Amino acid sequence: MKTDRRGFIKVGAFSAAALSFRQSYVWAFGQSPTGVRKFIQPLAGLGAQGIPVSSPTNNPAVDGYEQHQIDIVQSTRYSFHPDIGTTKLWGYTPMGQAPAYLGGVIVATEGTPCRIRFTNYLPNRHPLPVDDTLALPPEIPSEANVPGAQQHNRTAIHMHGGLLDWTSDGGPFDWFTANGRYGPSLGGFLDPAFKSPIRYDAQGKLLASNQVEIYMPNAQGARFSWYHDHAVGITRLNAYAGVASAYLITDAIEQALIKNQVLPQSPVLGVPYLLGVPLVIQDKTFYDGRDARYADLTGADKGDLFYPYIYEKNINPGGKDNPTGRWDWGPTANPPVPGAVDPNTLQASAVPEFYSDTPVINGVAYPLLPVEQRHYRFRILNGSQARVYNLNLYYASAANATEVDQVFQTDSSGAVVGATPVGRPGPAFVQIGTEGGWLDYPALLNDPPQPAQIDLDPQTGQWLATSKYNLLIAPGERVDVIIDFSHVPVGSKLILYNDAPAPFPGGDSRNDYYTGCPDQSNIGGVGTVRPGIGPNTRTLMQFQVTQRSGPADPPSMGILEQLARKGAARGSAQYDALMAPPAPIDPKTASRVRSLTLNEDFDSYGRLIQKLGTDVLPPNSQSFARDYDSTPTEVIKNGTTEIWRIYNTTADSHPMHFHLVNVRVLSRRPYSYTVDMRGKLVPTLGAPRPADPNERGLKETVRMNPGEMTEILIKFDLPVNLPFKVPYSPRLRKYGINNGYEYVWHCHILEHEEHDMMRPLVIVP
Repeated sequence: MKTDRRGFIKVGAFSAAALSFRQSYVWAFGQSPTGVRKFIQPLAGLGAQGIPVSSPTNNPAVDGYEQHQIDIVQSTRYSFHPDIGTTKLWGYTPMGQAPAYLGGVIVATEGTPCRIRFTNYLPNRHPLPVDDTLALPPEIPSEANVPGAQQHNRTAIHMHGGLLDWTSDGGPFDWFTANGRYGPSLGGFLDPAFKSPIRYDAQGKLLASNQVEIYMPNAQGARFSWYHDHAVGITRLNAYAGVASAYLITDAIEQALIKNQVLPQSPVLGVPYLLGVPLVIQDKTFYDGRDARYADLTGADKGDLFYPYIYEKNINPGGKDNPTGRWDWGPTANPPVPGAVDPNTLQASAVPEFYSDTPVINGVAYPLLPVEQRHYRFRILNGSQARVYNLNLYYASAANATEVDQVFQTDSSGAVVGATPVGRPGPAFVQIGTEGGWLDYPALLNDPPQPAQIDLDPQTGQWLATSKYNLLIAPGERVDVIIDFSHVPVGSKLILYNDAPAPFPGGDSRNDYYTGCPDQSNIGGVGTVRPGIGPNTRTLMQFQVTQRSGPADPPSMGILEQLARKGAARGSAQYDALMAPPAPIDPKTASRVRSLTLNEDFDSYGRLIQKLGTDVLPPNSQSFARDYDSTPTEVIKNGTTEIWRIYNTTADSHPMHFHLVNVRVLSRRPYSYTVDMRGKLVPTLGAPRPADPNERGLKETVRMNPGEMTEILIKFDLPVNLPFKVPYSPRLRKYGINNGYEYVWHCHILEHEEHDMMRPLVIVP
């Protein structure tokens, strides 16, 4: 995917064309069976509709909290699509229920805590190829030698978006195994006297050796959170294998909006969805028997998940515009990094990112959803490894209801090199919330749809403000949108369409699967995609409009769209009265402005690696990048407010996720920089542009674009009124921090996150 990009902003070596064209054979990521039919099976719903929902196993009215019990298991074989076969998965499931994909959805209420007991029943053999070099780095021998660190069934539960104590937060070293081994952050060999609260139940009784119990205070307003694996070195594999589910919090404001029919109870497949219809969007690739080595490593059968395990070195004797692989390799980079061990001496190697060939929503490949002529609320999560989605809604083509009308771009020889959707626009999206709750004001999207137009300065690689998109959602982000189908004719078919480049924003044509795309099978892509079948990462799902049952929606359900059409300059008092969005924090209250960097480098195997850093070069380094395990630099006093200015020196947009806190995007600014004699970054900043209208609220996952400085405001507050004393992290003592609570911040492209784009976020009293 990449040219040599270390410090590319500074030297201006970026070329969009070089990122999008490949000329020689490499290993294909399009491994799924050909001919998978689109839109022949319904979207999976909740409960009896397909995705298990957890119910309390206690009496909350007596205990004052809800107790949930979730098993982590290898499931019986699951079907994403009848044309794919069945798939071996790992995942969550409520105790006593049959395993199912995305199982264990929890619906919580603000003010009522949840205790969630997880029991690890995973076998030690992983269903995907495991590269142990990420979890067992030689530079951290004290943690590489932790008992259990070499087991492939270790897991850590991260309550993504939760305001909770660090032991329940689920960081990378909070892992535990099925046979009673624990990561460094849970104590163990670091401090035999350390007692992590998650090892005990509400009565103070020690749990079984394969159990932990997370305490979620639910001291937050209505929002769509989720929980997923976060174990060091294996997060990307566990999450891809299915270890993830949803966690919805509701509150009195949301309930009043539903009762007063401002928010719809969306009927799906005959079942009212009180809190909206969940749409968990992912991309997957399925093994079709084309790689015998893969089966040898994992025992894979046809239909099982495929995950790449060969580092495709970009050895380019013809120059950087004529690469022969996907990713730069240190010894052949410019300038070269000597002494690297060939990663393909490993049985399985980590890769910089992975873009699959088949879209899956709620565990169904290419689903269809019947919708009546009324309003629907959709709660959308990008649960993909790395793929960004630019979501638009179009009427299906009159010629073929499985497709969207498009026009092709061709080169001078007449060969297809791209496509742009030109279908009839579907109804508008009214976005009312993001992962941090309600927006400051509703945002109007898809009015009309906006195909992705990503403009980058060809000399500097900087993101240009002329870039356009519709509902852009990166891994880890969530959106809360309302779509009004009231005026769509019965019998109409509409298609949820994505055209975001992958990787974002530069793109690689081999990762873009669309009807009529050029045959790229000789360069590691797929052949020309035919209508009506996959692989196709643009046509995600189909809506089929049916006759409304019962009375029409009341006028009150149109209030939010009316306000969105007025714009934030008018009507805000009415919106504030309805939604009570949190009041913004005054940036003037910030006690510090902190400058940080997003960086790209090479590891000891010569593989591309992403890292975080400060704005000061570490000693004897030419990069701002810092290892995860180097001394923490983001050490913050509880209760303080800071402004972070984060400079992206790479060619990718990174969705940066912050544990514990919500943040507010203040602005984005193009920049260039020099380095002074002290090794400090000295930026030259361009004109600021504000947060997008649908980002103007609290967030905990923020897109940070190449060539831009993203400025965010953060208030650091630990949870209060917990029913136990929170101990300090024993793992932080090796840095001389004896009174620290251990959180993290990281990129939510999962391959970036654990190789090694993550740093400690330490809160001290």
